[in-house]
Amino acid sequence: MQPTVTTLALGTSQPASPMPTTAPYLSVFWDQWIRYFVTRDSNYNSLTVDPQNPGSLQARISQLTGLQDVNKTDLSAFNARGGKILMAHGMADALVSTRSTEQYYQRLQATMGASAVANFVRFYEIPGYGHAVSTVYNASWDSLTTLENWVENGVTPPAQTVADTAGVPGRTRPLCEYPGFPRYNGSGDVNAASSFTCATQ
Repeated sequence: MQPTVTTLALGTSQPASPMPTTAPYLSVFWDQWIRYFVTRDSNYNSLTVDPQNPGSLQARISQLTGLQDVNKTDLSAFNARGGKILMAHGMADALVSTRSTEQYYQRLQATMGASAVANFVRFYEIPGYGHAVSTVYNASWDSLTTLENWVENGVTPPAQTVADTAGVPGRTRPLCEYPGFPRYNGSGDVNAASSFTCATQ
């Protein structure tokens, strides 16, 4: 797992043109986005583009951003059709800040109202978990069954436990709804969810 974690973070080589696949993931992503989406030129040197002052590429970047950066916060139609969302974000995510997901969730609440959002969304932040994989705390929980029970049987997600499959295999923590986090009770096995309580302070 560590090679994937390394790739998603800083990689093992510096950015260059052509971009090595072992460069930091964000450099590889930027390179491919510039070459295949923005310029549509597979030989374009993405390192020549200043993201704060893209010059002649500004119009195309703005057009693509309008299509790709969709952050709709009125999900009333989805909710009305019985849709449910389980959102989980690792707090050790090196690519996407948890703050962006927190802000989106807060914007959902501001648009639709907290009680309406609570009807169809659960948002969890998981300490130690990275961007889809982590060697510190690789979180695993049966989200599919939780989602199926919520959608098909009307069973609101119960208190759940998330298990580590890599850092300390078998270590568990309570899966806390945002803004909650698992706080150690002060005694008991530090690797057992029962020794933690979801807290907001």
